[in-house]
Amino acid sequence: MSTSNYEAVGEIRAATEVPTFCHLLAVAAARHADRFAVSWWDDMEVRTMTWFDYRERVLNLAGAMLRLGVRAGDSVAVLGRNNPEHLMADLAALHCGAVPVSVYPTMAAEQIDHVLADCMPRMIVVEEHPQQQIVRHLPWVVANQPKLVLFDPLDEPNPPTEFTWDELLTLGADSRDWVAEELDSRIAAIESSDPVTIVYTSGTTGFPKGVVLTHDNLLWEVEAMVRTGTVDYDYRAVSHLPLAHVAERLWSLYLPMRLGGHVFCCPEPGRLIHTLQTHRPSFVMTVPLVWEKLHAAAQRVIGTAEFDSRRADLDRDRQILRQVAHARLEDRPVPAPDAVAAVRAREGLLRDVRRTLGLDKVLFASTGAAPMSHDLRIALAAIGVDIHLGYGLTETSGLAACDRLGSGGRDSVGLPLPGTDIRIAADGEVLVRSRGNTTGYWRAEDSAGLFTDQWLHTGDLGYFDAAGRLHITDRKKDLLITSSGKNIAPAAIENRLAGKSFIDAAIAIGDDRPYVVALLTVDPTLLAGFAEQWHLGETSMGALIDHPAVLAEVDAVIEQVNQGLSRPEQVKKYRLLPDAWSSRTGELTPTFKLRRNVIAGKYRDVIADLYS
Repeated sequence: MSTSNYEAVGEIRAATEVPTFCHLLAVAAARHADRFAVSWWDDMEVRTMTWFDYRERVLNLAGAMLRLGVRAGDSVAVLGRNNPEHLMADLAALHCGAVPVSVYPTMAAEQIDHVLADCMPRMIVVEEHPQQQIVRHLPWVVANQPKLVLFDPLDEPNPPTEFTWDELLTLGADSRDWVAEELDSRIAAIESSDPVTIVYTSGTTGFPKGVVLTHDNLLWEVEAMVRTGTVDYDYRAVSHLPLAHVAERLWSLYLPMRLGGHVFCCPEPGRLIHTLQTHRPSFVMTVPLVWEKLHAAAQRVIGTAEFDSRRADLDRDRQILRQVAHARLEDRPVPAPDAVAAVRAREGLLRDVRRTLGLDKVLFASTGAAPMSHDLRIALAAIGVDIHLGYGLTETSGLAACDRLGSGGRDSVGLPLPGTDIRIAADGEVLVRSRGNTTGYWRAEDSAGLFTDQWLHTGDLGYFDAAGRLHITDRKKDLLITSSGKNIAPAAIENRLAGKSFIDAAIAIGDDRPYVVALLTVDPTLLAGFAEQWHLGETSMGALIDHPAVLAEVDAVIEQVNQGLSRPEQVKKYRLLPDAWSSRTGELTPTFKLRRNVIAGKYRDVIADLYS
């Protein structure tokens, strides 16, 4: 089966009429000169830069990079969190005709060295102190001595290869006239087919591969997203996910240029709610894990004394929103009285709850990068936050399909973007054809098998429902085949378990085994709350995960989940784990996907015991 949304759409980039993002930034600086472009925290104070000043600073930095020997075609790596320096270093490299590469700061040293050795940067911009020490001693850096620019160095830089950020700014301002002709020449020489970035996939099975995305790819992607109507308004967003991920690059770098939007940089997860409260974004895209934390924060707000006297009204409003969300996601009609009651519920006390979290002005809330459980989606709808799902890969420039306002269905990831063709191969694999598709990997040999004709192999399994909405069932390579020959999609099990009660993350095991088992991690805060509620008298994690009352709760969750699964899919045994999984400890990628082989190796004995 195949579907194309708006097949008649031709050159959807025509609305921008620019060949590169360097030209688009110039348009934004001229058209929106006095509008806010970027804000950030300076201790507890908010600092802001206009579009005119943003571009001026980028051009100054580009001049400094020219003076330090960055050539057209070189790469410039940035290891940093979400801050204006990261954004400006990225765009400055682009104006030199170089290729910016954001590197996940949470990667292990071996992984960082692999990325740098692959893209061979002429310059590396490094923010945090731990990364500065790591980068200085990486084998590739020691051997090749690229220029290092340190945001806030712990000690004196070592000339001639190390510079501070302030030195770079000063050099750029002093060199502006001297390099003006060369900079103009570099910008004019950039073509739409040139790389705008190399994005390294997070690598669930091994070292990441560099995906080349061109100006044409990402300009096309941005225009397609604008046409969906999901971002085409007074665009305000919070930059908080890693800029090494293509989705965050879209929200923080490319879409704001097209829309003259305003981005607030939030480099610290602990300050996300404070940043939301300050910025009041109109657009929020984040991963399911962060939405879980925002929902937990909403629950804490609802539980405060402020709402005690109106508890019945609040419960009624949440129930009607929950009821309407269930109906809409199940494609059932919503009676007019319920629809009106839902409007009033959004306008009532729940708006105050959303205001407390900084979510009261959100026009479009979305999620991606990992599956979101249906229960969490309904729970967020019950406070007035309707989550829209999307789907795409780094290789498709981010989004290939997404929900539109009012079009979502249960577990669907929406409709193809305008001008994007998606079809399902005979073996169930999702294939994508669009101008957003990568031209290939940085190392040509890695691109073997990526395309058949113009169709990109996603490696995901999926189907279209009767309405033409795409559903993703699992990764093709992640399918479990039990010893009895049953094919099982583990995500279908894991998504039902994760987020239930105090369960945090889940992984299903069963490949070449007689039945499915699960490893489960717990949310310490929610587990402590459960223990307090039932007066268990235990506080240590080790004691709690073995407590009969805790195990009885998990048994009930497993029983409920199994009712919605076929017999081969049902979880026969499980083990609660005291560990938290993260990208730093290796069980998750930087975008929170499970590293199945790492987890299977780490818990080899536990898994063996479950099958003993």
